[in-house]
Amino acid sequence: MFRPIPETTLLRRIPYRLIASVLLILALVVAVILLFSLERDKLLLQDFSEGKRIPTELFSALWQSRNDLIVVALLVFLVSAIGIAAVITFLHYDSTRRTLEEVKGLARNILQSIPTGVLTLNRSGVITAVNPMAEAVLKRSGADLLGHSYESVFVEGDTIRGALDEALHAHEYSRQKDVPYGTHDGIVHSIRIGTAELTGDDGQPAGVILQAQDVTEWLALERRVLVAEKLAALHTLSAGVAHELRNPLSAMDLNLHLLDETLKERGRLAQDVAHYLQVVNAECRRLSVILDNFMKFARPTSMGLHEVDLRTVIAHIMALMHFEAQERKIQLEERVEEALPPVFGDETQISQVLVNILVNAFQAMPDGGRCSIATQVQQNADARWVEVVVSDTGIGIKQEDLSHLFEPFYTTKASGTGLGLAIAYRIMQDHGGTIRVSSVSGSGTTVVMQLPVAAGALEKLGVGS
Repeated sequence: MFRPIPETTLLRRIPYRLIASVLLILALVVAVILLFSLERDKLLLQDFSEGKRIPTELFSALWQSRNDLIVVALLVFLVSAIGIAAVITFLHYDSTRRTLEEVKGLARNILQSIPTGVLTLNRSGVITAVNPMAEAVLKRSGADLLGHSYESVFVEGDTIRGALDEALHAHEYSRQKDVPYGTHDGIVHSIRIGTAELTGDDGQPAGVILQAQDVTEWLALERRVLVAEKLAALHTLSAGVAHELRNPLSAMDLNLHLLDETLKERGRLAQDVAHYLQVVNAECRRLSVILDNFMKFARPTSMGLHEVDLRTVIAHIMALMHFEAQERKIQLEERVEEALPPVFGDETQISQVLVNILVNAFQAMPDGGRCSIATQVQQNADARWVEVVVSDTGIGIKQEDLSHLFEPFYTTKASGTGLGLAIAYRIMQDHGGTIRVSSVSGSGTTVVMQLPVAAGALEKLGVGS
C-alpha cells in the first residue's frame, strides 16, 4: 500500500542461513560426543586386553552401546534442530507481525491525518473504513457509517449515492466533481468528490474508494476573487463612460424641455405628442438615476471615517422601514447584542448597504413574511469583527444566480439596474469588510455583513491613530 510488496517464494521466507549455521554447530557437537565415546571404548578395551582374553560378548555389547549412542545423538540432533527451527520461526513470525502492525499503524495515522475525507466500500457496498475528515465533511459519525450499506446511509437521489452507484455497478469513476450536499442542519454545502477502484493484494477489484472535501468556502472565495477582478476592471471604464454619457444626456434633457416650451408657445399640443414628450422625459430621468448609481459604483463618495455605533444605525433603519414593513405585511424583528463594539467607517454608507439589503428582502416577500436583523461578535486569533445577519422568508434565489449577485448590471428583477449589490460590495470592500449571500430557492435568503471592530479596522484600512 505504501511501498512495493516484494515477490517472495517459500524458500526466501525461511531464514535458511541461520538454520544451516545452527545445524552445523549441532553436527559438530554430535561429532565431538561420538569421538569422546570412541576414545572411551578404546581405553576400556585397552584395560581388558592387558594380559587377559577379551570375551566376545564384550564386542557385541560395545557395538550395541555405540549404536545406541549414535541413535541418541541423532535424536538429540533432530530434537534440537526442530526446537531451534521452531524458535527461529517464531522470532521471524514475531518480527513480521510487528512490521505488519507498524505498517497498519502508519496507514491508520495517514488515513486519520490527511485533510481529505476517505470512505472505502467493499464489493458488496458495505462501508469498511472512514476517517475523521470524512465524518466532518459528511456530518455523520463513524458509528453511523461503518458496517452499513451505503444504500442505507445515503438516501435515493443523494449526489454521493449516485457517484457510488456509478463506481460500484457501472465501474465509472470520477476524478473530481463539485456537487451540492445537504446536511441534517438544512444547509447545502459544496463538496468535491472523487471515486477510484480499490484493489486487493492479488490485484483484483476489492471495492471503491470515495474522496470527499468540503469546498464551500473555497468556492465562495473564488467567486469573491472573480467579482473583485471584474469590479477592478470596470471601475476605471465606468468612470469614463459615465462622464461621457452625462453631457449628452443633459443636452437631451435640456432640448426636450425647450422643445416642450416651444410647442406650447405655438399652440396647444396634440395629446399624442404630449404623451410622447412625457415618455421621453421620464426615460431621461430614469437614465439620469441609473447614471448616478453608475457613478457611485465607479467612484464612491469619500468616506467620513469614524467610530460607528451599529446599534444606533440599526435602530434608525428599523424605524425607517417600519411603516413599509406594515404595508407589506412583513414582521420585522431585531436581535442586537447589548455590548456591541463600535466599527470604524462611514455611517451613511453602512446605512445605505443595510437599506439596500432590506429593500431586496421586502421585495422577495410579496405576500408578507418575516425579516430579521441580528448581530454577533466573532473573533479569531488575528482579528475581531461584527456580523450583521439579515434573514428573510421570501422566495429565495436560484443557485445559478448566487454567484452573479455582486456583478454589475446583473439583476433578476424586471425593473432593476443590477447596481445595488455591486455598490454594496464596493462599500464593504472599502470598509475592510465582507458581504456574502446564501439562499435556497423557495426557503428564504440570508445576507451576512462582516465589519471589523474599530481597532482592527484602523490597522486594516491603514489609517493612522
